[in-house]
Amino acid sequence: MLGNSMRLRISSVVLLSVASWAIFSLSTVLAQEPEAWKQAQALFVKGNYGEAQEIFEKEKDQHPQAALGWARCLEARGKRLEAWVAARGAAEKFPKDAGLPAEMARLAFERGDFEQVEKAVELALKLDAESILARWVKAQWLRDTGKLAEAEALCQAIMLTYNRREQGNKPISDADDLRWVGQAAAEYATWKRDSEQFTFLVNDLREQQLQLNADYWPAHYEAGRLFQQKYNEADATRDFQQALKLNPRAAIVYVALGEVAAEKFELDQAAQLADRALKLNPELVQAYRLQADIHLANFNVEQARQLLEDKALPLNRQAEETLGRLAACYVVQDGLSPLDAQEKTRFGQLAASVHRRNAHAGVFYYELAKALDSRRRFNEALRFYQEAIERMPQLAGPRGQLGMLHMRLGEEEAGQKLLADSFEVDPFNVRVSNMLKVVEVLESYQTMRTEHFIIRYNEKKDKLLARYAAKYLEEQYPALCKQFGFEVPQPSLFEIFSQAKNTDGHGWFSARLIGLPYLGTVGACAGKMVGIASPNETPYHWARVLKHEFIHVINLQQTNYNLPHWLAEGIATYNEGYPRPETWDQLLIERTSKGTLFTLDNVNFGFIGPKSGLDWQMAYCQSELYVEYLFTTYGDQAIAKLLAAYADNLYTPAALERCFKITPEELDKGFLVFVKQLVEKLSSRREPAELDFAELERAQQADPKNADLLARLAYAYLTRRDFPTARKLAKEAQAQQAKHQLAAYVLARTYLVIGENELAVKLLEDNLDRDNPQENLLALLAAIKVKAKDFAAADELYGLGLKADPNHPRWVKGAAQVAVLNDNQPRATEMLMKLAEQDADNFTLRKKLAQLALAAKNYEQAVHWSREAIYVNVMDPEVHVWLAKAWLGAKNPLQAAEEWQVAVELKQTEAPLGLEIAQALSDADQKAAALDLLKQLQPLAPDLDGLKALQEKLSP
Repeated sequence: MLGNSMRLRISSVVLLSVASWAIFSLSTVLAQEPEAWKQAQALFVKGNYGEAQEIFEKEKDQHPQAALGWARCLEARGKRLEAWVAARGAAEKFPKDAGLPAEMARLAFERGDFEQVEKAVELALKLDAESILARWVKAQWLRDTGKLAEAEALCQAIMLTYNRREQGNKPISDADDLRWVGQAAAEYATWKRDSEQFTFLVNDLREQQLQLNADYWPAHYEAGRLFQQKYNEADATRDFQQALKLNPRAAIVYVALGEVAAEKFELDQAAQLADRALKLNPELVQAYRLQADIHLANFNVEQARQLLEDKALPLNRQAEETLGRLAACYVVQDGLSPLDAQEKTRFGQLAASVHRRNAHAGVFYYELAKALDSRRRFNEALRFYQEAIERMPQLAGPRGQLGMLHMRLGEEEAGQKLLADSFEVDPFNVRVSNMLKVVEVLESYQTMRTEHFIIRYNEKKDKLLARYAAKYLEEQYPALCKQFGFEVPQPSLFEIFSQAKNTDGHGWFSARLIGLPYLGTVGACAGKMVGIASPNETPYHWARVLKHEFIHVINLQQTNYNLPHWLAEGIATYNEGYPRPETWDQLLIERTSKGTLFTLDNVNFGFIGPKSGLDWQMAYCQSELYVEYLFTTYGDQAIAKLLAAYADNLYTPAALERCFKITPEELDKGFLVFVKQLVEKLSSRREPAELDFAELERAQQADPKNADLLARLAYAYLTRRDFPTARKLAKEAQAQQAKHQLAAYVLARTYLVIGENELAVKLLEDNLDRDNPQENLLALLAAIKVKAKDFAAADELYGLGLKADPNHPRWVKGAAQVAVLNDNQPRATEMLMKLAEQDADNFTLRKKLAQLALAAKNYEQAVHWSREAIYVNVMDPEVHVWLAKAWLGAKNPLQAAEEWQVAVELKQTEAPLGLEIAQALSDADQKAAALDLLKQLQPLAPDLDGLKALQEKLSP
């Protein structure tokens, strides 16, 4: 079973021993210190930095540990330079204490002041050659200046110190020192491919720290970070939340939780967590990097660049995590160029400066590649993942990420090898583990190749689906490539996933695309490959999904993946050719009235980090409307112009300026007018949008003679079944405005409750405005007419609704019902067709329409609706029989023969139909095909009249 959490196994430890050891409790250590120390330490570890600082400050001139505590309080509150100055002053006052210069080194390293790091480290190690902190800071400094062998040796030395003290029954008794041991051990284990250290670090070492100090939140934080690196969201989140229980002011933990949220594309939550962290510590560089990641996820590259340059970089100009993200912004905005190598571009200058300091800058290239990957700049991401591996092969992350990217691009052989290598290094990485399970499933799949597509599928479950999918895609290929002016350069890979190994097709599809089991769609495109969950498990209109995703393949490749999410989805949805669903129209009405529509600045969040399913639907709705608005306002070439601008590596503001001479804000302004005009048409005849009951009451009390507010409040009481109050308010509304339709509807409903049916009907009829009917009133009156079998009146009323709102399901369904009851087949067909257009996944409607068309001998429509039914359920044999009959009636016996043969495969045989098709093939001079069909028919119905005669006639 695929999952996003795992149970840790107990394994042997190579260098870190779990030998028995005696723990000196913190109370024992602190008993030797002044009473004030206990209070200050307890306040500090729980995040009461201000109070702790006051106590430490009083003691800082007498005790080096008080001075150290004072410096750390300053740092925790975002005063890093002041903290370093405080540590330096204390080191001068207490020249024999190694802890203070070690802290100076750590603080300098966090600010990227490598000159001060070197000085402070050497001073600390001169005072204490086995200082854990000094050696760990020196190891990081050596790593970040390219001295990897020396850094590795220092990490090993730290671990050996830990083991020696454990075995000598003199264990490390400082929780902070154990924290640095854990970080050194984690890095060494990664570099030496020692995955078994992971269980020790997240279990035993964490418990040792907590036994020294039960409130030591960094123990949970560091364990959470290790889980986070393996994409084990559940366990990471658990540890981070436990850390916050101990210290609710631990700013770095909010960043970590924000990173988890961002990984799941819960970007609003991630942004809130980053903001909270910065309020606690305004100099926390990790929080600014998180904010930059959020901007990059939303395609706001310029905002990410400014944030990194103005906020993150000044806090640490050496941090490769920051520099890699900044380099990604430069690559996205400027592209790659031969001038990069000459340092004549922003990227070239930045990369060269990193190389001069660190020839093994793997972290820089890893962060660069990840940021480009998140922006779907896959070609560049491939290059830089590879460079990260070459420059620093010790890193585990780049191999796994590169393998995942190769898989998303359909380059499965290369991806599988990298994933296997990555799993050997780190078997706890959830995404890599899941993707390797996907590889195992794919190894059992068959491959179908056509001129432009490669289809992979489960032969036992989806062979027929794969055949029809390949045929459909080839039918769509010429028109779509011509429409967008782009020929896809290589065959596109489509993979259909079905149930296997206790996981359904959707779980495998999701793991195939993102390595995790909760992708919220049935189909997705990674640029060169498309994955779908098999509709044979949960039916949906698979042809619509294939077309949608192949449009993504075209648009992404023609723009070199430089296409914002909203435009990609808008183009694909617009080209599906279906009317907006009723739920979208309702959302438009509601969100326009509340002023909560998306803008270009945040619409991408609706796709990648929706707060709800409604946000997700609204993002699709608005994106399609953006495309419609662009066509309406700027002409038929509007989208083609935008695609060309993105292909030239422009981002949205520059693309809009080049194509239409407008800013994003100006586009949104015009778009809002466009949407309001649309909503005005939609909402004028519909049931009132729901308001908060208390707000509605206050609004009515503030304007007591407002007929609309009275009627709406009456309607609200009606829904609460408070009929007396509803009747009273409705009458007051009609007193203010005669023939108010909503008020009449409420009154009629109250009359029906007490059996005054005739009075209710008269009230409805008298108050109906046929030129502008109110939805509730019209629907109620029409339903009453249907119940009374007055079909002519009901049809007229539903016709009024259709005239006012042609695609509203309420009127379409009502008109269809009346037509069926009245045996009006043409009208029933017309309405059922409308319903089928509105509900693309409805197999029953499509099958019924195929049946009606075939009965009416409308073979063109029978072919259309039979194929539409197959596009939802390819496994229904009866539809294949009908399609065979429709093709035969349309004088296409070859297609008829193909469908008849499929019906036979599905155990549905109509032998006379087979003979009829064979005869049609013979008449069309398709003798070979006719004989082939007769050979298949012979064992099914050897005594069928006419079979032998036709065989003898056609035999040579």
